[in-house]
Amino acid sequence: MSVFENAALIGAGLVGPQIGVVLAQGCGRVRVFDQNPANVERALRDMRTYVDELAAEGLLIGDPDAVYPRIEAATSLEEAVDGVEFVLEAIFENREAKEALYGKLGQITDPATIIASNTSGIPIRHMADACTHPSRVVGSHFVLPAHILPLVEVIKHPKVDEEAIRVTRAAWEKMGKSAITVNVDIPGFVHNRLQHGLTRQAIELFATGIASAEDIDNAVRYGFGARFISVGPLGGRDLGGIINHAKVAAYLYAQLDDPENLAANHLAEMSKQGKDGVRAGQGFHTWTGTPETLRDFHYEKMIWLVKQMREIGSVITDEAEIPGG
Repeated sequence: MSVFENAALIGAGLVGPQIGVVLAQGCGRVRVFDQNPANVERALRDMRTYVDELAAEGLLIGDPDAVYPRIEAATSLEEAVDGVEFVLEAIFENREAKEALYGKLGQITDPATIIASNTSGIPIRHMADACTHPSRVVGSHFVLPAHILPLVEVIKHPKVDEEAIRVTRAAWEKMGKSAITVNVDIPGFVHNRLQHGLTRQAIELFATGIASAEDIDNAVRYGFGARFISVGPLGGRDLGGIINHAKVAAYLYAQLDDPENLAANHLAEMSKQGKDGVRAGQGFHTWTGTPETLRDFHYEKMIWLVKQMREIGSVITDEAEIPGG
């Protein structure tokens, strides 16, 4: 049985088609719309590739031949949302553009239709305030690559209906994702505040010559990054002991503040120099080869890791829940 009989995906950039594949695994039909028809054509091709990729790795919910026909192109916004129960918005990150879209969606969708935004940092309340019946607007922030990595943040705002949050979270979980609820509508939500907190420190360490890009990355990959697969940062403090961590925090945390905004300024300078990472062949690392081939390689590594994470499951805090214990 489908989670939603009809859903719409608005925005067919990089992440939109990836989320579309998630929707297609749990919905009877997913209509895809973008202002640029060429983006829709590319998205449909990409979605078929993603379906095949997930199926080959045993991560697809259902049979590929059953998933393909659920994905349809729409030639207008009105056609895309006609009669749908759920809309996922994934257009570019611009507050004014999103507010304009939500104003129109409020006029052409049924008041019971849930409208979810994949914004990575714009507070959900801005889109909700632009939409009629703002209580049905929720956040649904995915992490790239969205069809592979399990996390979805379901984000509240002051006017949200708790039932819309419950339905949205349950829907993503039925479609194979690991959902968390963000109770307060703050910029960056949970995932990006954690991610950018770490990234800011990494950039500062690199910019000040403390360590090389490779060594900084490896400090995460071979250190606490591996530990976080089993237990997150707060659970890790519990395992290590709060008393001991409080002693470290007393002298270290104050050293982590950066009133001069060194990391953001360093990124801005890299941008001016055209050091755009894998697309330019130069970022913090030097990259050789096509961006697509390099991304595919790392996506394959992520797929392998996600399969291991499924075996590990959620954080275990009860000895009685330990397998074989």
